[in-house]
Amino acid sequence: MGNQYVKPHREGNSPYTRSGVPPPKLGLPDKPVHRGGNPMSLEMHMADERVRARGLTPAEREWRHKWVVDQNLHADEPIAVDAVHRQLNPIRRLYRWPLDKLYLHFLKPTFGVYYGTAIRVVAPKFIFAFLGFQAIYYYWKYEARDWAHLRGVEHSPEKPVLLRGAEIEKKYPGLQSKALSDPSKYDYLSPSYEKRTALLDVGTTPRPW
Repeated sequence: MGNQYVKPHREGNSPYTRSGVPPPKLGLPDKPVHRGGNPMSLEMHMADERVRARGLTPAEREWRHKWVVDQNLHADEPIAVDAVHRQLNPIRRLYRWPLDKLYLHFLKPTFGVYYGTAIRVVAPKFIFAFLGFQAIYYYWKYEARDWAHLRGVEHSPEKPVLLRGAEIEKKYPGLQSKALSDPSKYDYLSPSYEKRTALLDVGTTPRPW
């Protein structure tokens, strides 16, 4: 037959088949009765495979048979084509090179294509997320803002709301001053101002100038 398509000879005027032969009549009417719970059938006579192939010519049947056989993958398929996934950006190739080598020489042979690819995709994201969290935590903990610098994260305590402050003070004297922050005891300055090592009041200098 070759690979050339030959239009079949029409034997009728039906627009539903290539040969023009009308599809067979169904035993039950396919028209909806417009009642609840009785949806319209979208398959109609095409629900039956033999009915679908009834209007095909021998050439069309052979084409259909080849198409069905082609759906079965060969033992070598699917074929991985490196050119499809090749990275052309030099910067992207540079920072992907370590994990790409790890994937080719360890992850793929050890865990297979599916799990190796999953590890290759997920692991860098977890690593960068962990490093970002560590950087934020370090900056928040060790770069605290004080009165002498503008760097760091500034966090001021909220003003406490006590509904029974007098009763608590009477029952537990001095507890509120220890448990709650009182900015007035620092003259409303930063708490780190009292721990400063510069601009201290050292009294009158003995120097003559």
